Parts: sequence; structure tokens; C-alpha cells
Amino acid sequence: MSKARAAAGLAILLLVLLAGCGTHRKPRTSPQARVPIGQIQEGTSSWYGREFDGRPTASGERFDMHGLTAAHRTLPLGTRVRVTNLDNGREADLKINDRGPFVRGRILDCSYGAAKALGFAGAGLAKVRIEVLAEGREKPRYVPGPGEVLVGGSGSPGTVLDGTFTVQAGAFVNVANATRFRDQLTKVFGDAYVIKFRDFYRVRVGHLAGEDAAEALRERIQKYGIESFVTRND
Repeated sequence: MSKARAAAGLAILLLVLLAGCGTHRKPRTSPQARVPIGQIQEGTSSWYGREFDGRPTASGERFDMHGLTAAHRTLPLGTRVRVTNLDNGREADLKINDRGPFVRGRILDCSYGAAKALGFAGAGLAKVRIEVLAEGREKPRYVPGPGEVLVGGSGSPGTVLDGTFTVQAGAFVNVANATRFRDQLTKVFGDAYVIKFRDFYRVRVGHLAGEDAAEALRERIQKYGIESFVTRND
């Protein structure tokens, strides 16, 4: 999120608070049912490589830029998918081991190796179809250290990463900006918190059992002029 967008979002939230907006708290619930085998999603894929090579993914595995892996916002970690490049017909079976892409209009972020196998490493972007082959059951190996989970409102750091759905409302390099934004979101939505991952403090709202409920929350947050994305708490 840009500084201008973050500032605009904070200003809108402050206006709402001054107008007397009430606090709304979402209950913490268990994750939704299993992902159907054969589930299809179509959209745009990007890829990432050398900048993150060897660094931890959301699953805790070390990212191998030459491996056949990908980042997805909501599919369970460890899920196996068949990705088809709709621009050239090439296919590759990939493992979901990371979260992202948190860019509007994209549904998948492939490793460089996967993008090369699919024939779009040079182009950068491709229209793809994702088909679920096997649902993942992996538990994240990465455990945030002290000070990397900053909870606003109710809850404790140990209960944040529970596999439920959530809405990511911002990402900041500066922790003070992240916690300030979290505090404003807490006043409006109740369940807001910060998770540090790689170089960013990610501000998230809610622990929802289903993706539809998380999408409804995202739409409410969008009304405040805040660009956000549905993802998983892992």
C-alpha cells in the first residue's frame, strides 16, 4: 500500500470514528471445509525469483526460484495444482507453499522455474487456469518470533495464525505506521492485528471460517477507501 493510500485510508477511518461509528467484532471460528478437487480458477499470474531465493515462504520452506512452486492467497499450503498457460497451452503441476500475490488483478505468483516451464518467464505475466489436484494439509513451519505478531483488541499472538480466512488491509516497512493503522481498524472492526513477514508488517482484519464471509468483510473495508485482499492466517 502506498503512503498516500494509507494516509487516505486513515483519514477516512478517523472521519467515520468521529461520526460515531460503532465497533464491530468478528468471532474467531475454525477454518471452512475442504477445497474441492477439480476446483477451477482463472486469472493473471506473475512470477518471482532471485530477490526471494533462499528466503522462507509462508509454509516455512526455503524458496527455490528454480522449483515448481507458487504463491496463492487462499488455497491451503501444500495444495497441488495444475496450472495451464492459456496464452500458449503449456501446463505444469505446482505446489502452493507461499502466500500472494497481493496485487490487484492477479491470482497466482509462480516461482521463476514454474514461469519458465509455463513459458512466460520472459513476458512476466500470463493468463492462467488453476485446477486443484490435491488439497494440502501442511502446517506452516514458520513460527513468528517475539514482536512479529502485534495484536489489537482481543486475542493473543499465539492464537492469530490459526488457518482461518482474513483480510489484509495494508503492508508497511515501518512498524509504527503499521500499528497505528491497526489501532484505527480495531476501533471500527474489532479484530485487527499485525504480522511481520520478510520485510513488511502486514495489517490484517478478522478470523473468518469461510472465504465468502471474508470477502464480505473485504467489501466493507473497501467502502472506507482501503484496498485489501482475502488471504489465510498462516
